[in-house]
Amino acid sequence: MKQDIELPAFFEDYRAALGETIKECVHVNTERASTGTFDSKFGGHPYFPKGEMYPVDEKGKPMRLLAQINFEQVPHIRNYPKAGILQFYLSRFDKHYGCSFGRSIEQKNYRVIFFDNIETDESKLLSDFSFANADEELFPIKSEGKLTFTKDTQIITANDFRFAPLFGAEDIEEHDDELEQYFEMYDPFSHLIGGYPNFVQYDPREYHHPELTELLLQVESDNTLDIMWGDCGVANFFISLKDVKNKNFSKVLYNWDCS
Repeated sequence: MKQDIELPAFFEDYRAALGETIKECVHVNTERASTGTFDSKFGGHPYFPKGEMYPVDEKGKPMRLLAQINFEQVPHIRNYPKAGILQFYLSRFDKHYGCSFGRSIEQKNYRVIFFDNIETDESKLLSDFSFANADEELFPIKSEGKLTFTKDTQIITANDFRFAPLFGAEDIEEHDDELEQYFEMYDPFSHLIGGYPNFVQYDPREYHHPELTELLLQVESDNTLDIMWGDCGVANFFISLKDVKNKNFSKVLYNWDCS
């Protein structure tokens, strides 16, 4: 995104403030395909060293891989890892896909795991994941997908809880038409690393975790891979700037919403 961004008329008076929000992001592109052990993916089987404790939910049942991001395959953006494998797991037996809807960062029915040093000897990695399969399970992804990445920049989305304060005492809701134009221009739903999130309803961080300013991953509903969050919703994972810089993924907020 160029610095000379296009804005609806009302927002012109706030060009400088909005320009300050521009930040790097990575768009995640999906393709329905089989994946290798070290590939970035949605669904499928994870990279997982033997001897490590496989993630289980609060009932002790093995969780299933939602997403795996190999940062060596991702264009680097500021503050995010340059290497290592980041994984997102969800409970297979929770009707809300392991989500507490914006309140808790206790990873009871979801888990975020980071492997900083990658074991390349596949004989030392798990290859049989039948223990994590089940005939009856609840999971938002039905098909395995390989991921590729495109680096970009992004301006703050209108759904982000930090958007309205940029306008001070001005009630932006009174400018419906131009706000709708802004939504159409800068609030597209997409799979995303970094940048700014989107929501079907509202940003849960405003009331519960405003310190979690960084978008770690966004996964939208996607017909390509049969991904569905409720009624065509979107899922987000958030982390603090300090923790993402330090590669500490123990305090990550997971939320999804739909209409």
